[in-house]
Amino acid sequence: MKTNDLIALLATDTLQVQKPVRPQLLRQLVLGAVVCGVLLWAVLGLNPQMDQMAVHPAFVTKMLWLTALMGFSLYGLFRLARPGVGAGHTLVGLGLALLGMGSLGVMQWLQTDASARSAQWMGSSWQVCSVSIVALSLPVLAALLWALRQLAPTRPAMTGAVAGMLAGSLAASVYSLHCTETSLTFFAVWYAGGIALVSGVGAVLGWRLLRW
Repeated sequence: MKTNDLIALLATDTLQVQKPVRPQLLRQLVLGAVVCGVLLWAVLGLNPQMDQMAVHPAFVTKMLWLTALMGFSLYGLFRLARPGVGAGHTLVGLGLALLGMGSLGVMQWLQTDASARSAQWMGSSWQVCSVSIVALSLPVLAALLWALRQLAPTRPAMTGAVAGMLAGSLAASVYSLHCTETSLTFFAVWYAGGIALVSGVGAVLGWRLLRW
């Protein structure tokens, strides 16, 4: 049977028992998030001033941004996990969210004195930020890819990339409980860079693991 015929059959056969997409993905997402949180607590630890950081405008802005990335990514996975279904508005939403934080970062950088601009985007933890986000995202990405292999995505590379975006943004949210940075420019460079790297890894793994 040709692939296109199989897709059409899966899409039209109402008698076939379909594995529920949302419970499958949400179950694995929660499992990956728990592992991610345990890793942060055991290896990096929590920011001892988290109670003050939680109300800082930069922290609130960052978490709203990461929530938007997670929301659009999850919406996309719910769609892409089904055979023959496209990503919808996922890429537009993700692009706008990334552009929004990038724009805020550039504006803050331009408003900073020239002598302090390097500190604005490098902070005190640029060496470990992106690497930490990638490392924390791996259990989340692995759990999502395992769930997607039980489903029927027909765009493996895109599905893997969106799964990587979700894993990376969730890991970045968890890492925020450790991070002491308060620069939007820093977030636009190193947080976004780590998330983009995870998305790229997800695209490669999706292409290899989600084909059927």
